[in-house]
Amino acid sequence: MTYRSYKVLLAEDDETSADLLIHYLERFNFDVDHVVDGAAGELKLRKEAYDLILLDNQMPLMSGLSLVANMPEKNRNKPVIFLTASNEKENVLYAASSGQLAAYLLKPIDLSSLLEKILNTLRINSNSLVDKKAFPFSIQKISREGYGTGVRLIGCPYGKSAEKIVQEISFVLKELPMPRKFFMEIEEAFHYQKKSSELLNSMVTKLVAKYEISQEDILIIDTV
Repeated sequence: MTYRSYKVLLAEDDETSADLLIHYLERFNFDVDHVVDGAAGELKLRKEAYDLILLDNQMPLMSGLSLVANMPEKNRNKPVIFLTASNEKENVLYAASSGQLAAYLLKPIDLSSLLEKILNTLRINSNSLVDKKAFPFSIQKISREGYGTGVRLIGCPYGKSAEKIVQEISFVLKELPMPRKFFMEIEEAFHYQKKSSELLNSMVTKLVAKYEISQEDILIIDTV
C-alpha cells in the first residue's frame, strides 16, 4: 500500500492534551511535531513546511492569535484549525478574518470530530487514511535457504519502542544459531510507523549489544 504522510504542527502548552492528540493522530498517517509555546511555534513554522497547523490560543510567550497574525512566509497559506475554550468565540472570529483559519474545535477536543475536521480541511478521502492499528505487529521465526534462521516482522510497530521490539525478537529467537548470524525480514507495514528507519537502526544497535555480534551479522531484508 502506498500512502502519503501529512505533516502537522501542534502548538499546545498542555502536555496531557498534547500527548492525547499526538497519540491519536499518529495512529493514522499524520506526522506530528509538537511545541509548547507560540514562540517555539513561530520558529518551527519558519523552518518547516506543514500541511496543517493545530493551534491553541492561550500559550506562553506568544498567543495563537499573534502567531496567526505573524505567520511565517513558508506556511502563510497553510490551513489552521483553532483549538479553543468556549469563552474565546470572539478570538476565533478574529482569527477567521485572516483567511487562514479553516475550522475550530472547542475544548475538550473530541477526537473523532478532530479527525473529521482534518479530513475536510485537507480534502482527504477516508480511504486514504492508514490506520496503523489495522496492521497488528507480530514477530515470526522463519528460515530461508541461503540465509539460515531469522525473524519476520509483520505489521506496524505502532506504539512500540526499539527496546520492546528487541525483547520480543529475543523471546522468539531464543538463542542465536551457529554461526551467530541471523536476518530480519521487514514487511511494508513496518514503514507506516513514524521514523521507521530510525527505529530499525536503533533495534539493530540494541541487538548487536545484546548478542555481542557485529552489525554485519544482522542481515536486513526489506520487502518494500
